[in-house]
Amino acid sequence: MAPASLGVVVGALAPLPAHAADAITLPEPSGMVLFGIGVAGVWLGRRFSRGKTGD
Repeated sequence: MAPASLGVVVGALAPLPAHAADAITLPEPSGMVLFGIGVAGVWLGRRFSRGKTGD
């Protein structure tokens, strides 16, 4: 019984990628935005890794 129900589930889910192609497409972020996110990540990482001074 399990292999038959597995076949039904796989058969029902197989066409999903075809319908997913009709979804809303988002534009790719520009290189400068990605660079800015990277610089902000490095800055925040260095800031929080310093620890507290004056203790």
